[in-house]
Amino acid sequence: MLFLREIVGHRQITGALMNAVACGRVAHAYLFAGPAGVGKKTTALAFARALLCPVPEGGDACGTCRQCRQVEHRNHPDLYIVNPSGATIKIEQIRELQHRAPYRPYQGGRKLFLICRAETMTAEAANCLLKTLEEPPHDTVLILVSDQPQSLLPTVLSRCQQCFFKSIPLSELSGSLTARHGLAQEEALLAAAMSGGSMGKALAYASGSLAERRNAAGALAGALKTAGPLEALEMAGKISEDREEALLILEMLICWFRDLLVYRETEDAALLFNADRAGLVKKEAQSFQPGRLVEIIEDIEATRNKIEANASTRLALEALFLRLSGGACAQEAPP
Repeated sequence: MLFLREIVGHRQITGALMNAVACGRVAHAYLFAGPAGVGKKTTALAFARALLCPVPEGGDACGTCRQCRQVEHRNHPDLYIVNPSGATIKIEQIRELQHRAPYRPYQGGRKLFLICRAETMTAEAANCLLKTLEEPPHDTVLILVSDQPQSLLPTVLSRCQQCFFKSIPLSELSGSLTARHGLAQEEALLAAAMSGGSMGKALAYASGSLAERRNAAGALAGALKTAGPLEALEMAGKISEDREEALLILEMLICWFRDLLVYRETEDAALLFNADRAGLVKKEAQSFQPGRLVEIIEDIEATRNKIEANASTRLALEALFLRLSGGACAQEAPP
């Protein structure tokens, strides 16, 4: 488990949190918002450990006391983590939070409630949470973590101190993968580039799972070039069975077509995410006009955004694949 001082790519946020702990000016509620996989939950847990540590050092946890070890193993009696039950966080879960909030902490001087994927709260749950946000017990801190803060009620947003996380810079991400996870420099750079600034995705890529998805995305892009309508619909149906997997495949497709566009315009293989496939990128890039590649990338991004906003995964993919299939996908570039 990382300390706040070890969090990569968010020094301004972690510095402000450490200063709040050191000065005793901790807000009653925080919103950690930003793209998936950039370290929001990791930061929230590190912050919780610092808040529950009886002897924080410079605003950060000591890491050796009983309370720090309990947070690390997720068994601290004053740390409550709320995760979606199924697809949503239900009102019963928030009522349980409200039931626990008035009681005194078992250890130390605070209780911590960490609400993961806060955007999945039902309307009833979000309105129920407002009462605690408006009149929080003095010894209670709530941390909401969300990939889609725009889905939260404005009244919830207004009652939280908001921390916006951005994608981790490539140099910091690749350096961390090399220093802390033992990746070779070339492998770390590739994983960082493919991840789009997400530590979680970079680690998944390095472990091999994203490599498989990259292969699948490349095969899909090639298959769509010659697929007919029925084949396109079959591909969409198969991929749509797993929503999260479908989103990752779409991200890999965006990276692939982005590389085709970059090479089509610059012919510089050093700028590619898929630098190890420069030969194939060069070959495929000649099948597209730059304007068409921009349209394809924007189309895939729009489809991904629809799925993330809870549109039907299958319907969104079917519409996209029909638009990309056969002659609609590739347009031969003039010599």
